[in-house]
Amino acid sequence: MTQNDVRQIKVGQHKIGFVGLERVFETLAKDYTDAPDDVAAKELLTQISKKNYIPDSAREKHGQAFVREFRKFLGQPFKAAESSIGLEIKVLGAGCNICDGIENDLMEILAEMGIEADLEHVREADQIAQYKVSGTPALVINNKVVCVGSAPSKAQIQKWLGISGQAPNKVTRKEKSVFIKNISFSEPHDLAALVGYEEGRVVSRTFAQNSSLSLTLFAFYAGEGVSTHTAPGDAMLQVLDGEAAVIIDGNKMTVTTGQVVVMPANVPHSVTALKPFKMLLTVVK
Repeated sequence: MTQNDVRQIKVGQHKIGFVGLERVFETLAKDYTDAPDDVAAKELLTQISKKNYIPDSAREKHGQAFVREFRKFLGQPFKAAESSIGLEIKVLGAGCNICDGIENDLMEILAEMGIEADLEHVREADQIAQYKVSGTPALVINNKVVCVGSAPSKAQIQKWLGISGQAPNKVTRKEKSVFIKNISFSEPHDLAALVGYEEGRVVSRTFAQNSSLSLTLFAFYAGEGVSTHTAPGDAMLQVLDGEAAVIIDGNKMTVTTGQVVVMPANVPHSVTALKPFKMLLTVVK
């Protein structure tokens, strides 16, 4: 199984990885292009469930998410995913210095303006293609493509954020800043237990994401991984469970529970789970 077999989509307020979505979409495209959403959802659930576990209690939410991604795949209008935050921003680009710079500028602007947003860097070519952009880098705010092929200034980004209804004077700031999320404070935790293995998937939990630091917990099913890429900062991989192959600038090594390895900024690297594998990844920029 390759990394491209697994695709993460938003289901409710969470991102979940699924095996074989593209193949199911290709198979159903001919007969279900004009089908009503409820009919398409039923068949999508049937087909996708063959390789993915979907709880009975969450089938409705999954069906809505599958239909949304199916419509995007077909190039049809679709209902945007629900967001409790209200502002969704996507940077489209494989990971060049320009698109990484746009992502960093966005994180700085959001912090400065006190705005909460769902910010995602979309790197996979098949996912970028769904936005029908003529090139990269590209910037998408609340499902609207606002920039293609160049890096916008911070002033222009601030203007777009204002247009999207998130002007600074409309933002309610929290009385107390919270720098670490998705974990309860002032109590001990078993770090490895905070993220579980799911067959054929990569599961993650982000604790911190800003212009200087990224802190994310990952669980990789055996054979899953992150393909060769570069990061804008030094990345320290701490192994919590299992075993993985790490390649840094062509140098291959095996890491196991209790070990750490630092992957230098802007140097190509990849990670592949040899066994079910959990890691804490800290990127300092």
